[in-house]
Amino acid sequence: MRKNLSLMLLFLIGLFYSSAYAGQATTDLTLQVEGRAPVVKNDVVLAREEAVKNALEKAIMQAVAKILLDKGEGEKFQAVKSVMIGKVDRYIKNYRIISQNRQHDEYTAAVHVVVALVPVMDDLLQIGVLQDQGEKEGVSVSLSLRGMKKYSDFAHLKTFLQDRPEIVRSAYPCCLEAQRADFDLIIIGSVQSLVAELEKSGRYSMESLKKNKNVVQIHLQVKKEAQ
Repeated sequence: MRKNLSLMLLFLIGLFYSSAYAGQATTDLTLQVEGRAPVVKNDVVLAREEAVKNALEKAIMQAVAKILLDKGEGEKFQAVKSVMIGKVDRYIKNYRIISQNRQHDEYTAAVHVVVALVPVMDDLLQIGVLQDQGEKEGVSVSLSLRGMKKYSDFAHLKTFLQDRPEIVRSAYPCCLEAQRADFDLIIIGSVQSLVAELEKSGRYSMESLKKNKNVVQIHLQVKKEAQ
């Protein structure tokens, strides 16, 4: 019964909102990326530096691909790459080398990278690749999670929202108390996309979803098997 209700609510909310451009993001993007570089004249130090640089540049382009709707390797993407690939200091918030290895004439480095999405977004707007998307306003969503048993239930949801900048522009915890957490969200994708992602996580069950004036209210329950 609950599953049927959820599907019906998804259909109804789709009548109110269409998909918006997955653009402006106010969170950082955390990635694990492997960089590679050749070892020239047995210069391992230089090869290590180049491998790390390669990993950071890959992280930048993964962030760009996450923001842009067109994630292919077309001419637009290649043009953006040529402009942004060298701005490591501007886009990389911090990084940590997880592992490194030399095999014959190649050096590899696995790097944990945090990319600052705001300057990435600003430069994409400056370049002009986002102009065709328009400047659509976000949808205000009041998200309430019930049935929490421990702090990690709150932390899981907070991380879930932060990891989806293509849907969630901003997420602010406005209430945290016993067994309950409330968030004020601005959604730039469609609300049904957010709901679908929440259900796909397997951690939450939908209790209710309704439109109240200019705000969409979503009530979730933590599933017992997820606790």
